[in-house]
Amino acid sequence: MYLKSLVLKGFKSFADRSALALEPGITAVVGPNGSGKSNISDAVLWVLGERNAKNLRGQAMEDVIFAGSSARKPVGIAEVDLVLDNSDGTLPVDFAEVAITRRMYRSGESEYLINGVVARRMDVLDILHDTGLGTGTHSIISQGSLDSILQSKPEDRRALIEEAAGVLKHKQRKAKSERKLEHMDQHLARVKDVAAEVERQLGPLERKAKRARAYQGLSAELSELTLALAVDDLRVLQRAWDEAVGRERALDEELAQKKAAIAEAEARAEELQERIRRESADAGELAKTHRRASSAVERFDGATLLLHEKRRAAQAREAELRVALEAGKARRAAAEAERAQAAAQRFGLLFALDI
Repeated sequence: MYLKSLVLKGFKSFADRSALALEPGITAVVGPNGSGKSNISDAVLWVLGERNAKNLRGQAMEDVIFAGSSARKPVGIAEVDLVLDNSDGTLPVDFAEVAITRRMYRSGESEYLINGVVARRMDVLDILHDTGLGTGTHSIISQGSLDSILQSKPEDRRALIEEAAGVLKHKQRKAKSERKLEHMDQHLARVKDVAAEVERQLGPLERKAKRARAYQGLSAELSELTLALAVDDLRVLQRAWDEAVGRERALDEELAQKKAAIAEAEARAEELQERIRRESADAGELAKTHRRASSAVERFDGATLLLHEKRRAAQAREAELRVALEAGKARRAAAEAERAQAAAQRFGLLFALDI
């Protein structure tokens, strides 16, 4: 098995699609400082499942996406394809060539593909488990890592030797198995708790079940009694129905008789209406005559009232004239008395002059 090709697109300084074809043996990538040589090893480490941005010489995982330059706009996706030759069957898959792809979007979403099929990071790590590739291994040594390995502690060197000897993968499998066992123990403890809780609830549930069975029996008995009562009610209703049908027939006959009587009465009523119409015509003439007579009576009554009113006025005038006449007579008598007195006085005066 060997690295066959590496394709980078939008990864760090590789804004355009860049493909590197590799052959078995030693391949050297040379170039000046800042030309992106280290970005190639970072791309290999990243596509193999690295999740620590510091190991990729960045602050955040989004730093692997091309951020743009003075001449280029930033891109929204970083993608790396790593193709491994599996003609010797080192990888546990039925393919002579395995392409591992990782993509990351600027929104933070990431996905893995194995031969174009979407997969999980764990699937990629499982394929590379026995090959010495992947994160946490020394198959990729970046700048400064060699010095740290030479100056590392004995236990760190032991881990390096175990990795080279192929022991590390077994330790990882052991740790993974221990984690699974620990999870199984937790599940078992949970199952025991559930079983204890179920046992604790069996007593009340059994009592509830007895009550439920008793209820079912009583419910069945109640259903039978209800059915029997329903049958009796049906019989009573049937008798009532028969009686109602009989009464309905009698009422129908009586109704027919009533209808005949009504028809006869209507016929008589029509005759009476016709007679009334004829008599109404005569009554109309009488009504006109009565109205004329009533009008004459009203005029006569008005004239009578007017005469009575004039009579009362004349009587009142006569009373006033009588009062005035009596007053005139009194004044006349007074005037005559005054005249007689004056005549007497005159006579006395003449008599005195003669003497």
